[in-house]
Amino acid sequence: MAQSLANFAGGGGVQQDYQWDPELSEDILQYFKEESDFRKFLKVLTVDSYVVNLPRKWSTGIAVEVVEGSEIPKQRDVFDVLSVNLRQNGTGIKMTDEEQDMMKFDKNYFQTEAKRAVERLLRKENQDCSLIFKAGAGHTITSANQTVKYDDVVRAKTYMRELPYGTDPDTIIMSPRSYSDLLLDPDFKNYSNSGITQVVTKGDVGQYIAGMRIVIIPEVGSDLFLFDSSIEFGYLVQKGQVHTEPYRLNATREDVLDLTFYEKPCVLRPDALLKLEIKRADGDVAKDFGGIGDDIGWDPLDAIDPEKT
Repeated sequence: MAQSLANFAGGGGVQQDYQWDPELSEDILQYFKEESDFRKFLKVLTVDSYVVNLPRKWSTGIAVEVVEGSEIPKQRDVFDVLSVNLRQNGTGIKMTDEEQDMMKFDKNYFQTEAKRAVERLLRKENQDCSLIFKAGAGHTITSANQTVKYDDVVRAKTYMRELPYGTDPDTIIMSPRSYSDLLLDPDFKNYSNSGITQVVTKGDVGQYIAGMRIVIIPEVGSDLFLFDSSIEFGYLVQKGQVHTEPYRLNATREDVLDLTFYEKPCVLRPDALLKLEIKRADGDVAKDFGGIGDDIGWDPLDAIDPEKT
């Protein structure tokens, strides 16, 4: 965590005179950079407007054999522009005078509450990214199983590699529930016992499956996502810094701190992202930390790959 976050209380953050630390906003973004799961895979783009147009292009077609003296056929890459509308996320802290008086014994009380607020912003970012991955994946495979199986992952990776302009996924994102499915799968146990011991969990060295590092993110729910991390297939667009606003509610004798931030994730290369759907049995739905749904108000441009599986 950034140093200033450690100073939220006792000389940092909101002090007794309620003057705000001007460096706190930058420290919150630094905390995002260090702790965010999705920022390890998405390119972060900072803009100064609420709407940004991102150009994107991808290749189609294949070279052909040509006869000496004949015209060589030309192929133009597919090109379009994705318009991204940033959305404002916000959370805050509200503490009464009585609460603060009761908590005087805890010098880190405000620090803890402020950290929780920042973590709420980060969880919202993870949820937004999960929604975009869910809607923006250019390929979808639905498992016939109600839990994640090793065979499902192998088939999904093979599908991506066999596409005409396929990629070679090296990363797979899944929830803790999906990971536990794998740990209980005899085929995965046999694979894990074959001498391959490196693993990736939350960006750190951890376990591999089918040559892909595993990254565990609770907010993705029941779906798994495969991609090649060397391809810039998505962006996280953000506007400036996190806005911090402390103020006093005299009528209710409360001190308030509001945190707001404009951002929006997007998928620029849907063809480079695959979603592996697991249709869990009723009553066995992976927790999604806030109800990740299907309606995100954004069209993932199905035209890029109309023949989704």
